[in-house]
Amino acid sequence: MIDARRAGAALSVVSALIGLNACVLAPAGDALPPSAALPPAAEGMLGEYGERIEQRLAPDESAFWLLDRADFSLTTRLALVDQAVASLDIQYFIWEKDPSSRLLSRRLLHAAERDVRVRLLLDDLTLSGHESEFAALGMHPNIEVRTFNPFSNRTVFGRVAEFVLRFGRLNHRMHNKTVLADGRFAIIGGRNIGDRYFGVYDDFVQNDLDIMAAGPIVADVAASFDLYWNSMHSYPLEVVAPRRSAKGNLAGVTELTETSYLRAETRLQAFALEPKDWRDHFESLVASLAAGVGVYAEDRPSFDDGGPEEFYGHFKEFVARAHEKLLISSPYLIPDEQFAEQLEALEARGVRVVILTNSLASNNHIIAHTGYKHWRKRLLRSGIELYESRADSGAIDYYTTPPTEPGFLGLHSKAAVIDDRLTFVGSPNVDPRSMILNTENGFFVDSPELAARVTALIERDMQPANAWHVTLNERGALRWTSERGTVVRQPALGLRQRIVEFFINLLPLKQQA
Repeated sequence: MIDARRAGAALSVVSALIGLNACVLAPAGDALPPSAALPPAAEGMLGEYGERIEQRLAPDESAFWLLDRADFSLTTRLALVDQAVASLDIQYFIWEKDPSSRLLSRRLLHAAERDVRVRLLLDDLTLSGHESEFAALGMHPNIEVRTFNPFSNRTVFGRVAEFVLRFGRLNHRMHNKTVLADGRFAIIGGRNIGDRYFGVYDDFVQNDLDIMAAGPIVADVAASFDLYWNSMHSYPLEVVAPRRSAKGNLAGVTELTETSYLRAETRLQAFALEPKDWRDHFESLVASLAAGVGVYAEDRPSFDDGGPEEFYGHFKEFVARAHEKLLISSPYLIPDEQFAEQLEALEARGVRVVILTNSLASNNHIIAHTGYKHWRKRLLRSGIELYESRADSGAIDYYTTPPTEPGFLGLHSKAAVIDDRLTFVGSPNVDPRSMILNTENGFFVDSPELAARVTALIERDMQPANAWHVTLNERGALRWTSERGTVVRQPALGLRQRIVEFFINLLPLKQQA
């Protein structure tokens, strides 16, 4: 039997070694003066086009655009940053240390030089190894960087140990993805900031989807950002991670971003290094908007009394409104019992339920696939239609920015359409991590035009050239059918992936996927 006193002493020693004293991070919310979004800009290109767009809308409507192509999604972000004259509020789960990410950081620095106020809020989980770059950005008087739910210790070993010791707190992450420019335009959706999301990653690229909005719904997104920015879980980065490297200054950041861009210039040739005029880009947006009545939904940025599950409630209410057809695209599909029963009830009353998710081959998180595979037969027996994305999907060119030639395409789009009218696009997957553990955000929109555009994307991705149709044979065994024929063993990238999946399947981690 383990001596409780000795175990407690050992835990205290480990805590001391990795710096986990309770006083390391005092609650941030009460210690910092509250900061609020600036009013919508009346000047500048975003103010001009925001006004023009709102004149085309009914009083309760907002304007929406799908950012589906990888190059278009980065181009639009650059356009918003380059044309902002007052404020940029940006919130992300992942901001990689790769060329496209550093290109966007460089443009934020240019915006700050134009006297634009920049607030950057990043989840702390993936900041390890390049927090000094963001701390350096925060040296600019017009840029403030905060990190959400941070680790006390900044070393790799320390973070791992702290995660184990403080699992109840650190297992909750901010999965929201938001760009707000001049209070006029807002982008939310599935994409993080990184090469694979913008089609310039050699290993693989993501089939992903963002949605941009203008009009009254943007004020709700701005209020949400303020809520997270002023949360007790958001800390100034310079307090959490002091600068320790040669990159930890503004000159170093400028040099780093330029060097990173030049090294990847061939892959990034579609994107200019320096700011440019984007009037033609915004003219095309005026001509292509989809008008609709939208609702912005979010989780609260707090988890002290349990997981943030507000968004899950909104999503289930949305799904319950289906009368004829429900289309869902989710990279990871691990429904809990309640949601599985809701889908089965829809099918039982005549609603056609169709779900697109990743195959083992196209999934970059094998642990998520092991959680999903145990639901396949049950969902199929209830009549739900399942499609699994092909790694060699014919749509890969749509999500690749030339001249990149990625190894495969993975599904990362999080969207749903009901009855050819109601649309959801946002940050969550259909799994316990998104719906219960992490915070999420998204738009629910009533617009037949927007619904038609999202439906076209999902139905394209379910075509035999792009996906496997998963069914049961007469004996109840699984089979996968595409233009390549029918197979009775789940598609994989090779033997190594099958072996890894087999062993991960033995671990009790599937509900954390």
